[in-house]
Formats: sequence, structure tokens, C-alpha cells
Amino acid sequence: MISVVKSASATGSVVDTVVSRDGYTFDANGDKWKLNKDTTVHLGDAALLNEPVRAGFRATLKRYAEEMSARHTYLMADKFNRFLSDTHAIEVDSVSLLNWRAMLSERNPHYLGGLKGFLLAWHAYGFDGVSDDAVDLLASWRIKGNEKGVAVRSGSPTEGPYTDLEVAAILDWANKALVQRSILFEDYAYLMTLVMTARRPVQIASLCGGDLVENKKGDISLYRINFPRAKQRGGGFRKDFRSLAVIEDLFVVLEQQHLQSVAVVQTIQTEPLSDEMKARVPIFLNENNLAGYSSLMAILQDRESDFLHKPVAAFGNMLRKLEKKCDAHSERTGGVITLSSARFRDTRGTKLRREGFDAFVIAELLDHNDIQNVGIYTDNTAQDAVIINELVGAQLAPFAQACMGTLVRSEREAIRGDDPLSRVANNNQNATGTCGNFGFCASGYRACYTCHHFQPWVDGPHHEVLVELYSEKERVREAGCDELIVNANDQLILAVEHCVAMCVEAKSEISDVGADEILVNE
Repeated sequence: MISVVKSASATGSVVDTVVSRDGYTFDANGDKWKLNKDTTVHLGDAALLNEPVRAGFRATLKRYAEEMSARHTYLMADKFNRFLSDTHAIEVDSVSLLNWRAMLSERNPHYLGGLKGFLLAWHAYGFDGVSDDAVDLLASWRIKGNEKGVAVRSGSPTEGPYTDLEVAAILDWANKALVQRSILFEDYAYLMTLVMTARRPVQIASLCGGDLVENKKGDISLYRINFPRAKQRGGGFRKDFRSLAVIEDLFVVLEQQHLQSVAVVQTIQTEPLSDEMKARVPIFLNENNLAGYSSLMAILQDRESDFLHKPVAAFGNMLRKLEKKCDAHSERTGGVITLSSARFRDTRGTKLRREGFDAFVIAELLDHNDIQNVGIYTDNTAQDAVIINELVGAQLAPFAQACMGTLVRSEREAIRGDDPLSRVANNNQNATGTCGNFGFCASGYRACYTCHHFQPWVDGPHHEVLVELYSEKERVREAGCDELIVNANDQLILAVEHCVAMCVEAKSEISDVGADEILVNE
């Protein structure tokens, strides 16, 4: 156990100074314990208990603060305060526990289950406050835990894993929004990290520049991120790491985000930062905590190790900001896709299961210690790949809204319509629309259907593109390729289907009101 220091304050009260597992010092005799940058424990009703129950609770919680994670310590204090608030108990005995269990609804037995270990530890430590009959009762109970994985098993379209098409729609929107500068680069970097690594927000918040590793083998570069681990018993802030291979795109994005953080830190420095000091700068920086300091070294010497890292709550705010701006639509609901860090994590687990990986590989790639919590992915789930064909694609297209361009009646109404070089031709050399981009593009006509610069013509031969895509898909399937390859162009297929549907609707409106009275936009 970490040693404590007891001293007298200016008012004469005894200050019991304790160090949390994350290195924060706090007064165990106070009613608020700050355990790390994200977590402050409020003793609440427990502070009003009579001695020796209050002393026993404080002593037990202090042990937890020293040895367990800040989040777990917070939850134990919160659940115990819930127990006191519900029962008005003055100690923990069998009667108060029976009353509380009766009060809890069938959906919340895990409240008692979560507190059970804390109460048993309290008694085992030898502190007063938990009666022997309460321990006997708790030991006899088998309390059902909080049910996990409901959204995954049910394939919930609003809370469960994303489909491949939904992930593609999110990425397409995010890339477009970044180019148009409607979202911040920092928010984009966080979203990309969630999508591509499925790591917990607390792990992403703990990243430093030195965690980005590039290994060169001849002319080839391999990229890895050393992610600080979370939920490790006995571990502290940035004590344990697990390396994860990533693609160059994500590496470059996080490298750029780190350079921005370094530039902000450099503003308080009179001397240039050394490479060693740059490596210690967080990738996601809490800029507010730079105020009042003249150098990074002064901060590192004066403050706790997580002081400069952005709070985990800030990442939730980032995702909420992104969600308000996101216009990516789900092909399952027709509505805008909700963004959730848990959904990205569940998506990775489900996708790995669908691709045939066993429980041990899934546990490793999701950063679990064992396989006991990956059953929600390895069991058969409702979240399987959608098979896109001519019938299904036409039905899903209006929901997916994957075509990003603006429909025009003819070439003369398009941006750059007077430039023959702006015409977009398909493989049959038939023009399908106009490119409104004044810059260079070498993506090919297929990519136009998911580009906001594209202006498809109402009378364009878009069906020819559909025939080509569906035929190609069938050839790949007959060749025995993996379903991942077979379905690679599904997002594009839905975009073309959406374009065809818009053209049909536009032609119908033109015939109803007259060709000179309507201009159709997406």
C-alpha cells in the first residue's frame, strides 16, 4: 500500500494525505477526493454517517483509491451513496441489504452486485461498519450482473454495431467535412482513431507523441501505435502498453495532430523543445492547463502526469459536435447515423467475428486481457453483412442517400457546363454528368457518384454504370473471392442506385409541372 502523510492544517484539523493510483494527492479526511484529471469522488451521504461506520467506509475507499482505478473507486462510492439514500441505513446489515434488494427494479440488480465486492472487502480489511450477518447474506447471494451486448446480439440499427455501408458513409462525410473545413482537425483525428482502432476514449486521451512508431524495412515503412492500456488491475496512468499496427493514413493524421499540440506548447517556451520533450507532449492536448506556466519542464515537474492530457469528457463533447454536423445516412433506418465510441468498438468486434477470427484474436485486437467478454461477438449475432443485389440495392438506395452530387436537367445548367472537358463519361464513353471541380482529379468516373462536385444529368445513362457494377460483383463472387472483396463496391452501388432514383423522381416532376419550371437538387 502507498504510504500516507498525516499533518495538521492551519485550522487544527488533521490532513490525511494519500496518493491515488494515478499519482494525485488528496486529503482522505475531506469530502471530495480528486483521483485523476477525469475523476473526483464525492463522499455525499457517507460523510454524514456516525463513527465508526464512516471511518470504516473512508478507510476502505482509501484503499481502493490507492490500489484500484479512479473510475472503479468512483463507482463504489456512488453505489454506496445510492444504498444510503434509498434505505436511510446507518450501517450495513442484513436488514438494510434485504430492503435495498427489494427496492431495486429487475433491471438494476447489478447495483447491488457491483457493491457486493466492496462490502466484502470492507469487512475483510477488518474495518467496522459491515456486520457479520451482512457478510453471510452477501456470500449466499448470486446476483445477476448488468446484461452486456444486448445491442450487439439484437443488431440494433441505432445502438448496435455499424454496417460496412454505414462506416463508409461516416468516413465519406468526415473526409468531405474536413476538406470543407466544417469540422475541426482535432475532432476529425479523434473520429478516425475511433473508426480505425476501436480503442476506448480513455486510451486515446492518454496518447503522447512518442507512442507513434514508424519502423522502416528497406523502402517499406510499417506503422504502429503503442496504446496505453486501461482497466488493468494494479496499473496506473501510462504504465502498461499494447502495440497496434495501423495504416499510414491514420498515422499521418495523428502525427499532424501531435505537431499541432507541440506548436501550442512551444508558445509558452522560450527555447525550442527537444525531440525528447516533444515525444512527451500529448497528441490531444488540454490547452487550458498551459496558462500560468513558462515551460513544459515546469509543468512536468509541478503537476501530475496526466495534467496536459485532454479530459475524457472532452472526447464525448467532440463526438456530440460531430454528430450534430454529420449528414451520413443509414441504409437501415433512412436517418442520420448516430455516433458512439461504443458502437465503433462493437463494430470492430463484430467484423472480426464475421471474418472468421477466433475469440483470442478478437480479445487481443480489442485490448482485452482474456476472452470472457468477447462472447457477444463470437456468438451468432443479428449483425451480419447485408447482401446487396439488384433488388435490395434499389430498396436501400433512398435510405442510404449515398449520392453526394447535385442533379441537373442538362449540361448547360451545370457548373463548368460550357467546358467539354468537364464531362464525366462511363466505360461506354457515354457522358453521365458534369464535374464541378476546378482542380485536378484522377479518381475515375465511378468515384464521381460519391463526390459532392459531381452533377449527374437527369437523362444520363446511369443504369449502364449499375449494370457494370452488378456484373463485376457477380464475376468476383463466381471467382471464389472472399465476401469482403465481393462487397467492396456496395457503397458505390447504393450511390448509383440513389442517383437513378433521383432521376426517376425528377423526370416525374418535370412531366407534372413542365420542363421549364423545375430545377432538381439532391
